[in-house]
Amino acid sequence: MTVLILLGLWQWAAQTMSPGVLPSLWDTLKAMQTGMSDGQLWRDSLITLSNVLISFVLAVVGGLLIGLAAFRLRLLADLLHPLMVTVESAPTIAWLVLAILWLGLGQGPSILVGVSMALPLIFIATLHALQQIDNDLLDMARVYHLGARKRMQKIILPSLALTLAGAASGTLSVAWRGVIMAEAFSSSSGLGPYLWGSYLYGEITQVYASILWIVLLGLVIEYALIHPVRLWILSRLHHART
Repeated sequence: MTVLILLGLWQWAAQTMSPGVLPSLWDTLKAMQTGMSDGQLWRDSLITLSNVLISFVLAVVGGLLIGLAAFRLRLLADLLHPLMVTVESAPTIAWLVLAILWLGLGQGPSILVGVSMALPLIFIATLHALQQIDNDLLDMARVYHLGARKRMQKIILPSLALTLAGAASGTLSVAWRGVIMAEAFSSSSGLGPYLWGSYLYGEITQVYASILWIVLLGLVIEYALIHPVRLWILSRLHHART
């Protein structure tokens, strides 16, 4: 319903503005259809999705492992937490410039920017989730000689799963935005160059078509991938408790 209202407002606003500022929804959809028909939009989408997926996996695995290590070593947590906050708060463009200096042009900077934006979120979420575990529960597990594997399976992972299921959406979102922005300035293929190139050539309708496609694709990823996984985790936790 909300989407329909927004689209209706778009069409209404387009009637009061120049097409060079805001094209009609119908013209935008036709431009999107053209990009889909010639295959360019699909090819660039696959490249961007690949970069985002690599960034997301690296961020989740890296943030999870570093968070677990920081939980076990208080000194490491004290050292890493301000570093992660610094990395998270640094402007995306700063990481992009550094990534290009370090890796040159191509796929590398996009992935590095995505990881730099997403990994701190996973690290902070992991460390926060572990710190919320009841110490009495862990002490009881040790008293009853519950092995490290069982403690991980029965106590630590369920707490982590619930937190990470909530953090995954935000993590994917920042990786998605970061990768597309980085692609626009460091790569010749992907949705970033597709959008930026449309702007440079003055194809305003194509600009809006690119933005609309990026938003729709982001929604599909959220509700086709992240949301079902979140529901599955919640279902598994519910069954484990009952």
